[in-house]
Amino acid sequence: MRADQYQRHLDAVTDYIYAHLDDDLSLETLAHVSGFSRFHWHRIYRAVRGETTAQTVRRLRLERAAAMLRETSWPVERIARKAGFTGSEVFSRSFLRSYGTTPSQFRTGQRPASTDSALTSSGSGSTSSVREVPGWPVRVEARCGYRLAASEHRGAYMDIGRAFSRVKDRMGAGSPMVAIYEDDPDAVPRADLRSAAGTVADPGTKIPHDLVERTVPAGRYAIMRYIGPYSSMHAAYLWLYGQWLPNSGEEPRDHPIIEEYLTDPATTPPVRAVTDILLPLL
Repeated sequence: MRADQYQRHLDAVTDYIYAHLDDDLSLETLAHVSGFSRFHWHRIYRAVRGETTAQTVRRLRLERAAAMLRETSWPVERIARKAGFTGSEVFSRSFLRSYGTTPSQFRTGQRPASTDSALTSSGSGSTSSVREVPGWPVRVEARCGYRLAASEHRGAYMDIGRAFSRVKDRMGAGSPMVAIYEDDPDAVPRADLRSAAGTVADPGTKIPHDLVERTVPAGRYAIMRYIGPYSSMHAAYLWLYGQWLPNSGEEPRDHPIIEEYLTDPATTPPVRAVTDILLPLL
């Protein structure tokens, strides 16, 4: 079987998982969807994705549950059942292991610590300054541009993971992962949101035919370091646009917002996930 055939089979499984998070996602079910032998399917998936199918399903269900805790007033028991848990106690223990806090505490809006870390983002900059302001750490930096091998996504931003899976399958997981977000989720219907998931591609790298080339242009950026679950990132965006930008003396450039992911969600607990949010500046 050719490499592109393997990728199509993996794409089918990824799409099925996202579309059927409330359904039976057993190894047997996903093996049938994949078209691979049930004796080999799980080894293939784990080798390519870096996690088992059970870990993928559990991670995605918990991510959706975290979003529900913030976006709805549903009781924790109802969210637990929606996430596939038999009860709120089992759900709370699993949520605590992944998010470092209980569902109830997470719902109240406790913000992860925003202390900076020694991690560095992709791309190199020529000048940098750190603005000491309350909130999340922000630095203004001149950055070199770079190209992406990307998969375009239409729909809820929390579902962009399926596009990232396609990119990783084709390009490998060694290069930094980056997303471009075209629309404001507070202003555009969820089904119409446009984004692109990509990985940094060297100038001489050929972009696979079923991916697209996107560019992160050179220029000045306000770079906000965010540490914590993706489902809680909305508050950081509100602070960046509502507090930092009006008081910074800066003006945004006509280019979408960019996120650079410095940790892998398959191996990093959500509470320790590190993301740089890049706001293009004039």
